Amino acid sequence: MSENKLLASEASLRELNLTKDKFFSIIAHDLKSPFNGILGFSKLLFEQIRNKDYTGIDEYAEVILKSSQQAINLLTNLMDWSRFQTDRMKFSPEYIDANVLIRSVKELLIISAEQKSISIKLNLPDKLLVYADRFMLETVLRNLISNGIKFTPRKGKVIISAEEKEKEFLFLIEDSGVGIEKINFEKLFRIDENVSSLGTENETGTGLGLILCNDFIKKHKGDIWVESEPEVGSKFYFTIPKA
Repeated sequence: MSENKLLASEASLRELNLTKDKFFSIIAHDLKSPFNGILGFSKLLFEQIRNKDYTGIDEYAEVILKSSQQAINLLTNLMDWSRFQTDRMKFSPEYIDANVLIRSVKELLIISAEQKSISIKLNLPDKLLVYADRFMLETVLRNLISNGIKFTPRKGKVIISAEEKEKEFLFLIEDSGVGIEKINFEKLFRIDENVSSLGTENETGTGLGLILCNDFIKKHKGDIWVESEPEVGSKFYFTIPKA
């Protein structure tokens, strides 16, 4: 019995160290990148406006906007992940109209999609009453749809689907993006792996969003997985069991 406890303690300590290393890596590198973009282009914008030179300032403003969005998304994920890892996030499932939630998340991300001329299509049933934690489900949807936009080139599409099965609800976020090599499928949801890559317009990321999605879906006793083909696109599935 004591040996089992020791092994469990060692495993927990390794997980804690991995979490800590990931956290500081994100703060030291990935969070610094979008702020460098914001500061650099803000300075250029300020100097050109002061000199009454308006050439290219719309492009500078767009870079500042995108960098700000990236920084906010990353900070949000960091805070959520930190709260979840330290058991400071309360799990509060309730009956939710998932159709309303999906449409709300779509509206939240529509500007990011329009900046790349990406269409977001919905394929939903008339009724979708799910027993889930509203905040966690919204976070999962936001991260998966954001990734779809990030890794899809201009004039592509993201499709959000959902259906009711016998024992669970199945959700699918599908994109027409760059795709993922099969060897990386399992690594996407693991904290000890780093398969983060730039988006189609050099959008930065850490892979933390998918780790957070995995944690939240597992908390619901559901599953999350991916099907993908390079240069064709990706399909991210997740399930929420029925109450």
